Amino acid sequence: MELGAPDASGRPSPRPVPGSEFRVGADFVLVAIGQSARVEELIDGRIPGFLPPGERLDLSHWKTIQANDHTGETSIEGVFSGGDVVTGAATVIEAIAAGRRAAHAMDRYVRFGHAQASPRSSSARRTPSTR
Repeated sequence: MELGAPDASGRPSPRPVPGSEFRVGADFVLVAIGQSARVEELIDGRIPGFLPPGERLDLSHWKTIQANDHTGETSIEGVFSGGDVVTGAATVIEAIAAGRRAAHAMDRYVRFGHAQASPRSSSARRTPSTR
């Protein structure tokens, strides 16, 4: 792809470069296109049994689910969340890291009655090298 003329918003539009196509062999392809979640459908009862009766998840002003960054805990006891439904569209690596953190916290919640952050860092954010 190359950048073409700006669109109505002023941003350059991508356009294909003829003859630049190629194939790459793969055993597995993970498609992550940053779709937005329909949070309202999850929280207003359109999906029966999704939340305990009478419970509502706290949302950010972006209409994403508010969750603890380290454990994935939401405003409802025993309900955990992560990925795009919490952060908005992000990378698949960030979603995987959120799932890993939440899995650890959920394990502690089920085993010991309270969520606990993982002692291992599973941040998807790149940090500068200290070397």
